[in-house]
Amino acid sequence: MFDKMKQMYDMQKKAKTLQKQLENIKVEKASSDGLIKLKVNGTQKVEMLWIDPSWLTVERKSKLETTICDLVNSSFADIQKTTATQAAELMKDLKGLNIPGL
Repeated sequence: MFDKMKQMYDMQKKAKTLQKQLENIKVEKASSDGLIKLKVNGTQKVEMLWIDPSWLTVERKSKLETTICDLVNSSFADIQKTTATQAAELMKDLKGLNIPGL
């Protein structure tokens, strides 16, 4: 019983470490013209969005919205690929605890 509790404590520590590592992973994307830039971290939080003022016109509204959506989706896809390895490592450790459903 004590062994399982120690393993759970160790896993909590690893999970906190993983969370900090994910926060330090950054992906930066830019539109093809470089006038819109986005940065997200490994926890899939947008840290920065920069839009050149030339995009802020009524005529470009629809294109701006589409470009931002594309950048966000692309950034999140890259982050998921980057963090999948770290998450897999954590899950591998959890399987050793024989927790139902893992």
